[in-house]
This record gives sequence, structure tokens and C-alpha cells, in this order.
Amino acid sequence: MATTETGSVDSVLGREPLVHRRPRLAILLGRDWQVSSLFVVPMLVVLVGFIAYPFLSAIWLSLNSKMIGGEAHFVGLANYQKLLGDSAFRRVATTSAIYTFFGVGLKFIVGLIAALVLHEALRPKNLWRMLLFLPWSIPVVIGAYTWRWLYDDMSGVLSQTLLQLGLTKDYVLWLANKDLTLRSILAVVVWQGTPFYMMNFLAGLAAIPGELYEAAEVDGAGVLRKFLHITLPGLVPVIIIVLMLSTIWTANDMQYVYILTRGGPQGVSEVFPYYAYKTAIEVKNLALGATVPLMFFPFLAIIMYFLTGRMLEED
Repeated sequence: MATTETGSVDSVLGREPLVHRRPRLAILLGRDWQVSSLFVVPMLVVLVGFIAYPFLSAIWLSLNSKMIGGEAHFVGLANYQKLLGDSAFRRVATTSAIYTFFGVGLKFIVGLIAALVLHEALRPKNLWRMLLFLPWSIPVVIGAYTWRWLYDDMSGVLSQTLLQLGLTKDYVLWLANKDLTLRSILAVVVWQGTPFYMMNFLAGLAAIPGELYEAAEVDGAGVLRKFLHITLPGLVPVIIIVLMLSTIWTANDMQYVYILTRGGPQGVSEVFPYYAYKTAIEVKNLALGATVPLMFFPFLAIIMYFLTGRMLEED
């Protein structure tokens, strides 16, 4: 009754009735903004502190001239112009593209074939899975030094085996021959990275309903048609994620190049990460070293854009 009387008095006096007004911050951020901020703020701290700040610092450093221990001097786009006019940088760009394309492509093909065979034919599955997953579980440094010993010109197992079998008359210079160096490194990259593909493809194959294959068999579909119309479409989400992650990892990988060849012989196996390390640490040119990965970043971002766009379309 009091409320009614108050409302009538307000209407008589021409005043608006009292209404509880929400704070502007609550209107902008939502009703539960105080609780949600507890979850959002840590994420923002991580994004700003570990992603945005280092990235923006690298961009600023690339616009300066700075050696290790020296003062920074703003030079604008001079570092970018220097790299674009450098024949060594263009060679590194070509090598990095070949290294990433064939590394990701070969791991995809071998991993998919191995997953299909392991999913259907090989028995016992657990034993074969354990053996085929071993390269992925071995630390990169240990695997790289093991392969360096296998590739050794004089005492390496591969050269000695080929000589004993009479397949070659001389030692094979796996890491010193310009025509073999990059191929030898790619073989190690495929050996170490294929289990990641195989593991994810096996999980994707297990998620495809078996009723689809049974219905296809009733319709008279062969192995190839079942693969093209059931298996491959069912693996598309897994394929996109695996390719995206593998492209990032392969393009930024330098451990095998560093341990096996140090970019040699004569720079034929230099890739962007190692070239940036050599420029920044060995040559002591921090600004130019920061510019190298930034030159490669737009191409990698374009690839990620199309892959993530495809993944969102699937969702």
C-alpha cells in the first residue's frame, strides 16, 4: 500500500518513481563482471606478459640498430631492407620453405599410412603402438646426436652398412654433401615427428562410427571409396589441427640443424630459426637477429589464418 501511495504521490508531484540503476561498468561488462574478471585477468596477464610484450619488443628492436652490449639507435626499416637485399637471406628463405613443406608433408603421408595400417591390420596393436611411438618420446637432443653418429662419414652405421653390402664403393657424406644434407635432416625430422601424426590419426579413426563402414559395405563400396567418403572426411578436423601445430613446430625448429650441420655445408641447410640465432648470438647483432623471424612471420600467419578459418567452418 505504501508503495502505491508513494507512486501516486510521485505521479501527482510530477516525479519519476525510484528505479534501481545498475552501474555503468556492470552494463558494459555484464552482470557477473566481478566474478568473471577473476578468470579473465590471469589470461590477460599471460597474453600481455608472454605474447604481446615480447612480440612488440621484437618489432621495436627490429627498427633499431643494436649490437650486444651496445646502445640502440633508431634506423626505421633499414634492417628489413638489408635482409631483402641479402642473397644469403633469400637462400635461407628458400631452404626454410622447402624444409617446412616437405617436413610437414612427409610426416602427414607417413603418419596417415601408419595409422591406417595399425588401426586395421597389425597385431598386437599395443606392442606396435609402443614401438612406433618411441621416436616421439625420445628427447630431441638425444635423437639428434644418435643420428649424427649414424650419419658419421667414416664410422657411421649407415656408411659402414652400405659398404659391407656392396651398395656403395666409398663412404657416403650424408651431412657434408650439398645434395644430401637437407634430405638427411628431413629424414630425421620425419622419423621424430611422424608418431605425433599417427597418434592423432588413430584417435580420429577410433571416433568414426563403425556403422558407416557397414552401411558402405552393404552398398558395395570398396576400400578406396570408403577411405575417400568416410575415413578422410571423418579425419578432417584432426588433420587441420595436426597440420597447423606441425607447421608451427617445423617452421620454428632448429635443433636438428644446429646439432647435425650448424647450417652447413656452406649454408645449404640454414633455416630461419638457426639464421636468426646465428645473427643475434654469434654475430652479436640483436636487432638484425630479431628482424629475421619477423620477416617470416607474415607467411606463417597466412597459413594459420586459412587453416583456422577452415577449422571454424567445420565447427
